[in-house]
Amino acid sequence: MFLWNYTDPTNKYPGWMAASLKAAHTYKKGPWLAGRLRKWVRAYCKDRRDLPMNVYGTWNSSMLEDEDFAQELLLHLQGIGKYIRVMDIVEYLNQAEVKSWLKLTKTISLVTAQHWMKHIRCRWSKTPTGQYVDGHERVDVVQY
Repeated sequence: MFLWNYTDPTNKYPGWMAASLKAAHTYKKGPWLAGRLRKWVRAYCKDRRDLPMNVYGTWNSSMLEDEDFAQELLLHLQGIGKYIRVMDIVEYLNQAEVKSWLKLTKTISLVTAQHWMKHIRCRWSKTPTGQYVDGHERVDVVQY
């Protein structure tokens, strides 16, 4: 958009600075972005392989990527039994020795624990609340 503004012959305010400010204003930003746009375009004109890198999201990583922790968590959940809850993960990470091992100041949220459950491929199911008995072989039913 910046270069389009710069080369547009119908632009009211022609010029390098005005084009960069107009492009920055389009994205509701100020002179700082306009300066960055000018710097990126100059660098690209010098070297066509020099493109700005978008670092959004590269600083996040899951604690489950640590294989030692993932194995420890799975062992803990297997020790609980066949039926585990999301709160089991939260409570496990709330233990003092686990917090110090992972250098945590607070435990994870319930939503994060739900994401972790999906990541370790746990399936959600409801606990059976009633019991069904097939009574077609009872003596009183068979005689009927």
